[in-house]
Amino acid sequence: MCWLCEKYGDSEGGRWYLNPENYARRLYKVRKATEEASGADADPQSAGMGAGAIAELIKARIAEDPEWEKEVRDEALEHAYQTHFAQVVTVDEFMQILDTAYPLVKMTCGCRRVQRGMPDEENFTCMGIGPGMYKWERWPETYRGGVEFMTPEEAKEWALINHKQGRVQTIDVFGTPYIGGLCQCEYPGCVAVRNRVDYDFKFLLKGHSVAKVDRDKCTGCKSCLNRCQFKALNLEVYTNKAYIDLDTCFGCGLCATACPVDAINLLDRESLPGLANNW
Repeated sequence: MCWLCEKYGDSEGGRWYLNPENYARRLYKVRKATEEASGADADPQSAGMGAGAIAELIKARIAEDPEWEKEVRDEALEHAYQTHFAQVVTVDEFMQILDTAYPLVKMTCGCRRVQRGMPDEENFTCMGIGPGMYKWERWPETYRGGVEFMTPEEAKEWALINHKQGRVQTIDVFGTPYIGGLCQCEYPGCVAVRNRVDYDFKFLLKGHSVAKVDRDKCTGCKSCLNRCQFKALNLEVYTNKAYIDLDTCFGCGLCATACPVDAINLLDRESLPGLANNW
């Protein structure tokens, strides 16, 4: 069991992000006039996904100072795991979450806005969830373009569209263990995905699943090849079969849902000894 499930899972040992308690939060907090809000709870936009830490990491690498690099990583991740990080989930888990969280709103993606220059009207891929959405106007920069409240059925339909288009679906924590956002993005537009792939910064954790190819079923049709956002999937030239590097796989399931012959299966990461602690 992963450390998050041990600490924040339900009494039956389920996955922590499927525990309804982690979507519950007081609707409003009463603060004294002199009290200063801090952390991810104060401003979702300020939480970031390690952009500042990456800048320091690059400086440490240029200086060829491994101790400095390790210090940057450790401090940044210690802060992230208390305030704001993300984890990959499968589309089926995403649907379960949409039946649990409320309210649900469609919102623009800050990562795609900054990284790709996406205009607001073309950038509604992320989702805000929970009672904080009733006061979204407090953070106009975070919710540029406004929000659109949705029913669970509308949210599921919209999520399936994003999944079909090849976006990775993740949960986002704003003040651990409170899950206040759902992301649907791609490399290199997503800061969390990009920082994990390019710098192995674990602001984004791997999912509980891992994808494996059934080589007897695989026809080499290449339907899955452009789906992986984590560089874990390729085609073996000598066999003309899809190949997934299990160490690199994040378990999003984008490849599995694209396969027309069901040749890719999702396995429980923790059932595989070599991957059980590879988050």
